[in-house]
Amino acid sequence: MGPMTLPPGFRFHPTDEELVAYYLDRKINGGIIELEVIPEVDLYKCEPWDLPDKSFLPSKDMEWYFYSPRDRKYPNGSRTNRATRSGYWKATGKDRAVHSQKRAVGMKKTLVYYRGRAPHGIRTDWVMHEYRLIESASPTCTSTAGSTLKDSYALCRVFKKNIVIPKTSRQQSVGATVDQSCGMTTSVSHRRHPETSERMSTMKTS
Repeated sequence: MGPMTLPPGFRFHPTDEELVAYYLDRKINGGIIELEVIPEVDLYKCEPWDLPDKSFLPSKDMEWYFYSPRDRKYPNGSRTNRATRSGYWKATGKDRAVHSQKRAVGMKKTLVYYRGRAPHGIRTDWVMHEYRLIESASPTCTSTAGSTLKDSYALCRVFKKNIVIPKTSRQQSVGATVDQSCGMTTSVSHRRHPETSERMSTMKTS
């Protein structure tokens, strides 16, 4: 399935509950999804900067959604292989439960992309939220089928954090003034305001 033509002004901003209880649940259990806006991509065989071109959503949207098969790192283990050719995704923080109708239906994991190989990778601004299903919200899904398929896919939201803009020389000057008011004098303030020191010297002599 290729990129679709979406109506003008279309924006895709689902909640965590909608991602798990609707999109991921129906993907895993074969339910009908009214608008197929999330493609299936093996994320761990792609670099994050290549993912925007694989999205079905408008290019101006700065976050991208994908279904990804869950690849096991070890044949008999539960750990997922999250290494790409140029780096790896590393989990950060604790997993959080996703609730629907007052019960936990999924888990949300936050990961950050590192270039290179662990443990000497270089952290980047690429972030992923990985959602996995733990209980189907569909009343027609049997527990046996659900337990067999629930680990087959994850739904992932990928985005790049905003880069911090360096302070301008004017902002640095203002910051130096604030430091002085707190009893901390910096060399920046003296370089930026030589005329102030000159006036104070003149007042003392008069």
